[in-house]
Formats: sequence, structure tokens, C-alpha cells
Amino acid sequence: MPKKDDLPYMMGLKLRLYPNWKQEKILWKNLNASRFIYNQLLANSWTDSRIIKNKLDKRYPIPEAYWRYDKNGKVIKKSQKRPTGLARITAQRYPWLDDDLDSDMFTNSDMFTNTEVNYKAAWNMFRKVHTAGKPKFKRKSRPVQSYSTSNHYSSATVKKHGGAPSLYNGSIKFLDHNHIQLPKLGPIKVKLHRSLPTNRLVRIATVTIKHYATGQWTVSLLLKSDEPFHQALPNTNQAVGIDLNTENFLTTSDQKQVANPHYYRALKKHLAKHQRILSRRARRAKKEHRPLWASKNYQQEKLVVAKIHQRIRNRRLNFLHETSTALIKSHDLVVAENLKSKNMLKNHALAMSISDVGWRTFLGMLEYKAPLYGRTFVEVNPAYTTQTCYDCGFVMGSKGTKRLTLHDREWTCPNCHVHHIRDHNAALNILAKGQRLLTRSDQNLEAIY
Repeated sequence: MPKKDDLPYMMGLKLRLYPNWKQEKILWKNLNASRFIYNQLLANSWTDSRIIKNKLDKRYPIPEAYWRYDKNGKVIKKSQKRPTGLARITAQRYPWLDDDLDSDMFTNSDMFTNTEVNYKAAWNMFRKVHTAGKPKFKRKSRPVQSYSTSNHYSSATVKKHGGAPSLYNGSIKFLDHNHIQLPKLGPIKVKLHRSLPTNRLVRIATVTIKHYATGQWTVSLLLKSDEPFHQALPNTNQAVGIDLNTENFLTTSDQKQVANPHYYRALKKHLAKHQRILSRRARRAKKEHRPLWASKNYQQEKLVVAKIHQRIRNRRLNFLHETSTALIKSHDLVVAENLKSKNMLKNHALAMSISDVGWRTFLGMLEYKAPLYGRTFVEVNPAYTTQTCYDCGFVMGSKGTKRLTLHDREWTCPNCHVHHIRDHNAALNILAKGQRLLTRSDQNLEAIY
């Protein structure tokens, strides 16, 4: 039976989940347990460090009454040392961690449980990425709560059902088109928005269950296979450069424009109205000395605000998916600017417009969709792509000329006197930069081999 690490191709599948009230109770228990374990690991991270732990073991050794012995009467060395990590979080110490919890919450056939993986990943981000801060405690009031579990295949069950792992013979499996089986939950209703992959060998690796502020439940499956999930498309012999801007969402090098839908701006007034209502109900509850969780009016309005935010997010994601897929399918090469949205958001005059348009999410979609369909996506440095004349290479701001501002949507080159539309000229420069970058990398490969 092939292991999941041997399968090179991956795909994510996100489904809407419809649990009954009993299943929802178990789901909440697992969400709370996962958050509790993560926070306990983080709280104990200082005393669990090797230096501090060794000092504590020497200064305050474990009493002999707590030592454990093997069958031969020899002392088990682990019992003479303080437990660390998950060993400190036991059901004896915390009785509410009972049988309703997922078995992978504490033990896993792999090296670490999923909660430990997330905990260690947070510390790795802190050590390797300078912009990532120290891991923080997960709040109970977070709008999105989640926990992860793993799928397991037993050799006996696999042999009974075809002899190979599939979507239908693991501990997490599809029972039919509308039901999936999850640990401790049994059959649970789902909504499939697409057909399941019919590759020769597809197995479920990890599963993440999420709860949103709107009350929705989703399950995300990581599928692995020995064959690609998408077939490479035939060549179109077309290349395109795209310039992202706030006037319109993007302009291509072949003079096509995609309008900016402004999803947040369209619902901004409606959202502000309900946020004022929510604020008034919070002040009223505080004045009457009632906790917010017990205020029904506050909780109802909180749900309304969450649904408005969810509507904006869903519309934006749908638009970005459709636009990115259309670009990738119709061009062999797509070149875009490597925009640093985090730096651009420091401009308070444009921060709302940049956040509303979702540039970074769009570039991420292009990056992962390109190899799925056998396409090439390149990001280039955006420096001087707007200020440079595509025809003669003259840079605005040099030789006594003024740099173009955001108000200059059209301009004429003072050197060659060619009239340019700002965004189209930038898209042409971006495409040229990407093609030069690819040519340079091909020459380096030829020099190596």
C-alpha cells in the first residue's frame, strides 16, 4: 500500500458541512480541546526548553515514589525526568478531555499530532521569517475556529475494498455523494460543488474542520494522488503582461481591461449601519450589567454583521478565481508585478482600495494555478514599469522631466513623442521584463549543462 509521502500530486477540496446538534456538540469539544492544547504547549514552551528543564531536573529531582520500573525491575529513565509537550496534558489532569475527542488529538502514527505540527510551525515562522512575531495564544473569541485530523488506512480494510487506498475506504471516507464519515462524528451531510476526482489512486491525507462567525461549518480535505488532478492544456502561443491598479482591476498588454468590482465599497454603508446597531446593543448590555454572550439582541446583530463580511469575502474570492483561471487557461505565459501589499497599505489614502481589490490573493492564485494547467507564471520587479516608455525606454523623472503621478492616466513621451495610456504601457513593460527574465534563466541553464 503506497504511503501518502510517495504521492507527488496534491489538491485541496473544501466542502460545506451540515452537522446535527449532537455532532455540533462534539465538533465544538474538539475545537476547544485543540485550542486548549495549543495554548498549553505555548504556555509551557519556556519551562519545556532543554536548558531550563535540565536545571529544574537537577535542582528539583523527581521523587522516587513517582519512578516507574520495567518487567526486569530496572528504572525507566523517562520517569526520572519531567514530562514535556503533550505528556503534561493528560485526561487525568484535565478530566474533560474524554472519549469524545479525536484520537489524533494526543496520539498519531506519525511523529507529531496535528496540534503539535501547528505549534512547531508557528515557532519555525518566528525563527526563519523576520516579519513573523512570536506565537500568540489562540483566543476563544476568534471569528474562525479550526482543528485538524488525519486519515488512516488499515491494510485489512483496503484489501476488502479494491486493494488500494481511495476516497471510500479510510477512517475518513465518502459514504455517498452527500455524506462523509469523520472521526467521532459518524456520517455527516456535506454539499459537493464539484465531482470527486476519478484518478487511479487518490487518498485523503489531512482534514481541517472550521467554524465561521456566520455559524457555517466547512471541511477541507487534502487529496494526494500518483497522477495529476488537472490535465495540461494545449499551447495557445499567447503571452500576456498584467498591470494591477485601483482605477480598474487590471489592464493587459493586449489592451484589455477588467473592471474593479469594489465589493467592499458597494456594501460599506450597509455594513456601517449594522455595525452602529451592534455597538449600541453592546453599550446597552454593558450599562445593564449583562454579559454579551447572554444578550440575544447583541448576538443576533453580531451574526448579521458577520454575514455581510462573509458576503463581501465570497464575492471577491469568486471574482478572483474566475479572472485568474481565465488568464491562465488562455495564455502560455502570464507576467505580473511582484507587489508588496503590506508596504502599500501604509499609504492611508489608498489602503482601503488596495485591501478591497485583493491583489496578493490574486497573485497567489495565478502562482498555484499555472503549473496545474502546464502554464508559466512569472513575477517581476515593478520598479519603473509605469515611468518607462515602452517604445524608446525613456524614464520619466530623468533629464529634468517630472515623474508621473496617479492622476496622469495618459501621457506623451518627451523623447519619442509617442502617446501612451498609462496602464497599457506598464503592462507592456511588465511582459517585456518577464520575457527577458525567462531568456536569462534559460541561458544560465544552458551554461550549466
